[in-house]
Amino acid sequence: MVRRIGLWSLGILGVLGLAGSLGFWMLFPPDVAVPPSSDRMIAGVTIWNPGEPSQPDQTIIVKDGRIAEIRPSRPDDDPPICPGCIVMPGLIDAHVHTPPQAAIGNQRLFSLLYLKYGVTSVRDLGQTDDSIADLQAEIAAGRIAGPRMYRCGPVLDGERPSWPSALRIVDGAQAIGAVKTLKASGASCIKTYTGLPKEAFSAAATEARRQGLPLVGHTPHAVNLRDVSDFEVQHFNGIPYLHKPPPEDADYRSQDVSAMSEVDIAEVIALMKANRISILPTQANQKARLTASDRKRFPPTEGLRHLPSFWEQAWPMIVAHPESAEAVAADLDGIAAEVAFVGKARLAGIDVLAGTDVVMPYVVPGESLHLQLAMLSQAFGGDEAALAAATQVNGRHVDRGMVGRIAVGNFADLLILRKGSRPDLAAVRDWQFLTVGGRMYPRAQIDAAVESYDQHFRGAYYETVMNGLVSILASGFSREESH
Repeated sequence: MVRRIGLWSLGILGVLGLAGSLGFWMLFPPDVAVPPSSDRMIAGVTIWNPGEPSQPDQTIIVKDGRIAEIRPSRPDDDPPICPGCIVMPGLIDAHVHTPPQAAIGNQRLFSLLYLKYGVTSVRDLGQTDDSIADLQAEIAAGRIAGPRMYRCGPVLDGERPSWPSALRIVDGAQAIGAVKTLKASGASCIKTYTGLPKEAFSAAATEARRQGLPLVGHTPHAVNLRDVSDFEVQHFNGIPYLHKPPPEDADYRSQDVSAMSEVDIAEVIALMKANRISILPTQANQKARLTASDRKRFPPTEGLRHLPSFWEQAWPMIVAHPESAEAVAADLDGIAAEVAFVGKARLAGIDVLAGTDVVMPYVVPGESLHLQLAMLSQAFGGDEAALAAATQVNGRHVDRGMVGRIAVGNFADLLILRKGSRPDLAAVRDWQFLTVGGRMYPRAQIDAAVESYDQHFRGAYYETVMNGLVSILASGFSREESH
């Protein structure tokens, strides 16, 4: 998959002058009120950490955005805001990409949509431009409504980077310097990519370990999975290729996963367990991409109505989609094989994370995580195990001991579900209150904000200007691709 989002974002920046005469400022969405961070008592609730027994009639005391105390409720506690309701950790999407600033207003839109779907933490795994650190700071300061944000910064790639924003790393010395620089800039992880040379990958892994940063990403083509340890594999990069070279023109192929025998699968899983390799699959991303292949057979999800329509012009510039019936069938077979694989991996004790690859075609922020969790539920045999992936498992990898679990000392990033709710995916999607670091959002506030954003981003002015700009860029992109 060749990522080109940086190319079209730079192109939009180059032609934004066209929008100036029309009122550039009118393209920006209205501000969403962000509640102040305040200490609070959440009394008379049932605490539920997915994968653990529930604890009824509890009180959670929040101070400075963190959980200061958990104890049985008492008669003199504050009146419950939701008597008898269930409180669980907020969801974590461990694999997103944030739109560039050139997609005017979309950083705020994506941040709001995460909250709508109960996502209280995201991890950006490869920035589209340098504005992502500023967005992280704005959300943390309470100036933008959004989830807690973690980021790797730019990915480490090889001689010919797939992302325009990626770092070109050709040797070990460059890799070490890049890891140190990223650590100093506030990155919380290091992401490697397919073209990274073997020497550079090894040096990056060693330096990341020294800096206390998890190593995640694509297994480089130059590196066999046998030579990898303490690594979080994104998608299925490297997994089908223990005994054969990976494809030169793709990260990995769906048919190569489908072709793995039971012996192959057992060998890979044993290797992953021995070398402490986890996996973050994104089948919802793969399935969503098929909308571009056959819209009637694979209709867009309900959440697409929240995104500006220019994305449907932009996505073909980011990544291709299967075009033939045979290619679609191969992808569907591959998705089924991947779902079966991660089910076996989890049973073997391997961490399977939940992520979506947001910004890929038809992958809607927040909603896509629920679609991925439905697939993990199928793989794991139930919603609770899938929700544990999006909370406790993701939390261990994104910010161990701080997110993903309701416990004293952790951030107060919580979902409050209706009284009597069955704790499943449907109930989680219907949350009533959400807190991020002590900021509490009632459901009605988020719904009203999303409706306001729908009117802005699907309004005639925004659509006319942004669709026009992206059309110009897409036309130039099509001519470039034809040569």
